[in-house]
Amino acid sequence: MPTKDTDADGIKIDTFVSIVAVLNKYSPNVDDFIGELHAYVSRTYANYELVLVDNGVDGSQLTRLRDLLMVLPCVRALRLSRHFSFDTAVFAGLEAAIGDCVVVVVPGIDPVDAIQDVVDSILAGNDIVQGLSSVSMGGSGLGKLGRSAFYWYNRRFLDVYIPVNATYFTGLTRRAVNSLTNTSRRFRYLRHLVRQIGYRLMEFEYTPLPGPARERTLRAGYSEAVEMISSYSLHPLRAITITGVIAGLVNLFYAGYVVVINLVSKNVAEGWTTTSLQLSLMFFVICAILAIQSEYIGRILTESRREPQYFVMEEIESQTLISDEQRRNVSN
Repeated sequence: MPTKDTDADGIKIDTFVSIVAVLNKYSPNVDDFIGELHAYVSRTYANYELVLVDNGVDGSQLTRLRDLLMVLPCVRALRLSRHFSFDTAVFAGLEAAIGDCVVVVVPGIDPVDAIQDVVDSILAGNDIVQGLSSVSMGGSGLGKLGRSAFYWYNRRFLDVYIPVNATYFTGLTRRAVNSLTNTSRRFRYLRHLVRQIGYRLMEFEYTPLPGPARERTLRAGYSEAVEMISSYSLHPLRAITITGVIAGLVNLFYAGYVVVINLVSKNVAEGWTTTSLQLSLMFFVICAILAIQSEYIGRILTESRREPQYFVMEEIESQTLISDEQRRNVSN
């Protein structure tokens, strides 16, 4: 359990908390968000750091970010070389964070004042605290249907339960962070992996900040679903293997049937319809097998290259990086 120190600002929790936030060109009011976040964390925790990941902010946002780092202590900004996926940017922040507790927040969506509830849940003995939205995630009807189907598939065949309303608002202990980042996987998805590693997990329901609907395109959702399934499970390969075996047996039985009919019957009509249906079915099975194999071959090729997931172009730091100079934190 944490101890508490009293200073001029009041009582602060004596635990090292890292806040990871991904910024991009769509992030609203970057300077207001950072100012509010820093003010809240600095008055709540004796030791803290803000790890801001620049995942493609525009020029004016970058200028304001640099100005803020000149006056705010304990802030680091990682500038990625280009725009990467959101999960890739999140893992860049997780790998850079050094706190005992690490909290991932999304600017403009996750309320800053809920951070303490997440940290308290971690200090109570949970390794992972995953945020759940208390309101609908929004999106088109087709998008909701696809999201529900994907999560059902995870529960039914991959034995991974991901709530439909799960968000990126996540709290992690140091050992949970180390487990998530200590992997050579090319494709890593936070909401999926926190459920897969098997650590003690608590669900935290909260209400996201009001604002315009923030939804991904159907294409982006489909691509992410295919990458998750093909990266973390052999089930599609096994399912298509079984389908191929069944189709092969059906084709074998049909060949035997044709031989028997030709031996016992004098008048055999031309079976154009049956032959066409058989050929169509077999070509469908072959195409399905090739499609699934192509996805896995692509993953194997990507993983075998051992290329970095992201490139940090620049790291900008505050003048003061540790609030308590007596505090030392060693992480692996």
